[in-house]
Amino acid sequence: MAQLSFKIDLTKCVGCKACEVACKSENNTPTGVRYRQVMEVLEGTYPKLSKTFVTMACFHCKDPACVKACPTGACHKEPGHGIVMIDQNVCIGCRRCVAACPYGAPQYNFTTGKTEKCTFCYTRIIDQDGNLIPGMAPACVTSCTGRALTFGEDSGDFGDVPPNFANPALTKPAVTFTK
Repeated sequence: MAQLSFKIDLTKCVGCKACEVACKSENNTPTGVRYRQVMEVLEGTYPKLSKTFVTMACFHCKDPACVKACPTGACHKEPGHGIVMIDQNVCIGCRRCVAACPYGAPQYNFTTGKTEKCTFCYTRIIDQDGNLIPGMAPACVTSCTGRALTFGEDSGDFGDVPPNFANPALTKPAVTFTK
């Protein structure tokens, strides 16, 4: 099975944050824990400024820094689709994965004392046999009104990486940006 990947068309995102709301609702995360965040990126200088919206979450890297940093193995890469998961029964809440991730994906939950992150809506899109469920997509993808956020098999091409994005060579994120 192939590595799953987010596809983000930077020309279509209008910053509505529907993906953030859908993610929060799907995962029932507490205040302060945000698996997906829409960032505003300014480019140029006045009077020629432009604003781009970049939706950020865990990019389920092919060489994830969070997995390497985790002392217990709670943070691991699921072999079937390359989804990076955190086993809540094994996580000790040390936050090493939080510090290691260049994208800010892992989120510490002060209520549970554990770290959490985007799971690609695993239980929503993967059946009990480990197969993709036809027609299903992560909540953030289905809520994207501009169709800026999609998902599928990773192409291995990062595309048009937005400004101030961490060097993709470091962790090989499973994401493709288009402009």
